[in-house]
Amino acid sequence: MRILLLLFTCFAILSCSSTPRPTINYSATQQSCVYELIQFKQTVKTQGVQDAQLFWSPDYPSFAFDRFSVALTPQLTSDQSKTQWLNHVSRQAEIQRTIEYQNLRNKQAIDFESQERCAKQLTTSLATNDQFWSQLQQHPPIITSNYQNWQRIIGLYPISKYFATPSIHKEKKRILSGFIEPEDDYTITYATPNKPNLSQQEIQSWFTQATINSDLRWPLLTDDQLTQLLAFYTPEFRVESVSLDDKPGLITYVSDDQAAVNTNEPIVYVDHSFTQFHGRILLQLNYSLWFANRTAKSSFDPYAGKFDGVLFRLTLDEQGKPYILDSIHHCGCYHMVFALNEVLQFAPTSAKIESPTSLHIYRPQSADILKISVSNGEHMIKDVHWGKSSPFARHLTSLNYQTLRSLPTPNGQNKSLFDQNGMLLSSERLERFYLWPFGVVSPGTTRQIGQHAVAFIGERHFDDANIFDTLFLNP
Repeated sequence: MRILLLLFTCFAILSCSSTPRPTINYSATQQSCVYELIQFKQTVKTQGVQDAQLFWSPDYPSFAFDRFSVALTPQLTSDQSKTQWLNHVSRQAEIQRTIEYQNLRNKQAIDFESQERCAKQLTTSLATNDQFWSQLQQHPPIITSNYQNWQRIIGLYPISKYFATPSIHKEKKRILSGFIEPEDDYTITYATPNKPNLSQQEIQSWFTQATINSDLRWPLLTDDQLTQLLAFYTPEFRVESVSLDDKPGLITYVSDDQAAVNTNEPIVYVDHSFTQFHGRILLQLNYSLWFANRTAKSSFDPYAGKFDGVLFRLTLDEQGKPYILDSIHHCGCYHMVFALNEVLQFAPTSAKIESPTSLHIYRPQSADILKISVSNGEHMIKDVHWGKSSPFARHLTSLNYQTLRSLPTPNGQNKSLFDQNGMLLSSERLERFYLWPFGVVSPGTTRQIGQHAVAFIGERHFDDANIFDTLFLNP
C-alpha cells in the first residue's frame, strides 16, 4: 500500500510541475497572424477533426512537429540548418492545415487563403528572430508519449511486467518459427509495375547533391526523386491468401461513418520519413498494406477483428542503399527489425525494455528486389529475402499514405480514417482489457503514424528519432 501511495505521489508531482514558457514579442501584424492560426485550430478542435499525425503547439502556431524534427532543435546552430528546419516544419504544418480544413464540416468562418499567407509571413519573420530561436532551444515542443503513466500505476506495472515477460518471449519464438515453415499453396505475389530505371550511381548522386551543402547532412530530396525511390525500392509482397481477409486493398468510406477495405484494388500506401542513426540523418521509405480483417482462429480470439495491416519501413544509408528494414502491425505490435548490411551489429538486449524480433538478411549479388512473405489470417512476416523479380506478380498500385488523413465520404464531405487521437476505433480488440496495465492506450487498435507505441516492457515509439541507436551498435 505504501508503494502504491508513493507511486501516486510521484505521478502527481510530475504532472503538476511545469516550466513557464517565455512569449515572443510579436509585432501587431504578427500577433494578428498568431491569433488567426490559433483560432483556426480552435475551430478544428470544436468540430473534432484534429489531425494526430503531427504535433501542433500554440507556442509555435505556424509549425507542426514529429519526434524527428523536435530532436533536431539542439543542432540548429547555422543559418543554413535553421532554414532547412523551418522549411520542413512549416511545410508539415501547411499539409496538416490543408487536411484539417478539408475535413471541417463547416468552413464558413475560415478564410483559408488569408490564413496561409499569415502562416508564411510569420514563418519568414521568425527566421531572423533571435528571441524565437532562444525560446526554441530552451523550450522545444514536447510531444506527448503514447504511454499512460496512470494505467501503469493502477495496473502495478513493476509487478505485471515480470508476469508478462515469459509470454512475450514465447510469442517471439512462435513468430520466428514461421520463418522455417513452407509458404501456403495459395500465396499471391504483388509488385508495382513499371519500376523506374535507376542505377545505384544515379541514386548516390542524388544523396550527395542533397547533403553536400547541408550542415546537418540532411538528405532532403525533391518530390520527383522521392516518388522514383519509393517505386524503385517497393518490395515484392507474397501474401498467403486463404480468404478475402488476406487481400491488400483500398481504404474507402462506404458510409459517412464506416470505412472499409476494397479488396478488388490491391494497394500499397507509401510515404517517407527521417531518422537519426548515431549522428547521421537517414531517409526512410514507408510501405503499408491494409487488410479488411484479422481472421479469427477460434470462436474467442482476442486478437481478431476489423481491419489489419502491416507497415514496412526501409531505411536507406547515406548513399541511398537499403540499410535496415523494420516493421510493425498498424496497432504498433510485433516490431521486427532486419539488418540489411553486414556492417550492422545488434546491440545487447536489456531487461529494462522489450527488444524487437531481429534478424540479419544478406543480399546476393544477383538479387534485384526485396521479397517479403506474409502469413494468412494474422498477417505475420514469415520470410524476408533478396531475390529476382517475379514475372507473374499481380499489379500493386501505390497511393500516398497522406490520403488516409482526408478521405471522401458518400455525403460529399471529407473525413480522416483516424479520430482526433489518431485511433481507428472500429478496429478495437478484446486484448485491450488485459494488456492495459502496460500503459498503451487500447492495445491492438489500429492507429495513425506518430501514435505507435511498440513495446509493452519499457517505452519505445516507432517514430522515436533515435530508435536505431538503442538497437544497433555504432558501425
